[in-house]
Amino acid sequence: MSRERDEEYIEAKWKLEMQLQEATSKLEEMVRNWSDELLKKHRLLAEQQERVREAYEALQEKDQKLEESERKYRAIVESAGDAIISLDAENTVLSWNEGAHEVFGYSQDEAIGKNIDELLIKEDIRDEALQLTRKAHGGEKIMTFESVRYAKDGRPKNVLITATPLKDPQGRTYAISLIYKDITQLKIAQQRLIQSEKQAALGLIAGSIGHELNNAVGEMLIYANLLKKNPEDVEQVKELIDTIGEIVERCSIHSRDLLSLSRPAEPEMKTLSLETILEDTTQTMVTCGLLKRFTIVRDYTPNLPSVLGDRNQIEQIIRNLEINGAHAMGDEGTLTIGTRCSKDGQFVEFLIKDTGHGMSQEIREKIFEPFYTTKCDGAGTGLGMHVVKGIVEQHKGYIRIESEVGKGTTMIVGIPTRKR
Repeated sequence: MSRERDEEYIEAKWKLEMQLQEATSKLEEMVRNWSDELLKKHRLLAEQQERVREAYEALQEKDQKLEESERKYRAIVESAGDAIISLDAENTVLSWNEGAHEVFGYSQDEAIGKNIDELLIKEDIRDEALQLTRKAHGGEKIMTFESVRYAKDGRPKNVLITATPLKDPQGRTYAISLIYKDITQLKIAQQRLIQSEKQAALGLIAGSIGHELNNAVGEMLIYANLLKKNPEDVEQVKELIDTIGEIVERCSIHSRDLLSLSRPAEPEMKTLSLETILEDTTQTMVTCGLLKRFTIVRDYTPNLPSVLGDRNQIEQIIRNLEINGAHAMGDEGTLTIGTRCSKDGQFVEFLIKDTGHGMSQEIREKIFEPFYTTKCDGAGTGLGMHVVKGIVEQHKGYIRIESEVGKGTTMIVGIPTRKR
């Protein structure tokens, strides 16, 4: 009996040991699995921490670069000689660099928070200024628009304006940037150059007019002597007096032309008829003798729209081109003058065509360069065509050359129509 109990006890103990061993194995396996899982999670966490650290360092580096870029941008903007201004949707000044202070005279404290129109605009350009900012706020970029703005002391400033919309990531315009380049001194220099070339043309015309006046004086002396010889012949006296009166009137026209040419004047933009200016200027050139030896052919298109321009400057273009045509033809030839509308209807063109020796491709490419001339030494300044191009650009027009060696030259100048 005791032996059976011992065996049962041993068997039970063995079973318990086996169960304990099995449970221990399972527990050890679970611990190993948990340890592996924990180790994996630890590694994953370490990797994530490393990625976070790298991302943080990269972000810090980007922030530093961004700050450095902003500092450089601010330095560039502040050191720029041009006025750089930003406006919100209501045209209120958000930023105003030192260049704006130098160009317009307002400090940052005076300008920021004010409406740009209150600072720089007067009634004569208000509509144009509003249209420009309206286009920029609408998302349109405007490049090198020439206009006038007014400084703090009331002086007008000739400026080239660039307007750029500033957009958010969704593409919506939230502000605009304006750059004003002050070209006031450049315009003054340009006017001096124009006047210089005008004086050169004046010298040539004056020499021709002087010759004509000398001839006129000679004619009047002859008629005066005839009057002395036959003072009793009433009919002849009346005829001679009328003739002398015509000569005096011709001399008066020459004098007025000289005064008009020599008198410097500021550009004055008015509504003009190109046909009238071309005809009047050509007639003056014929009267003073510069075109007297040539056949003049007229080819005017009727009922053309008016243009906006400065009459004196457009006359200067015509004189320069007609003098060049006369030089190219020599002693004889045909000069054709005419007007027409451009194909797009935005410009009125006038053309001056000669039957001279024409121009090669090389000359056509250089003809507008300053001091370039094909005339003999002393016969030209080399500034005429350069000045012509400057005047045309000032009128926002264009000039084209059609020429072939031995077949003459046609100069075509387009001036914007008044309604454009």
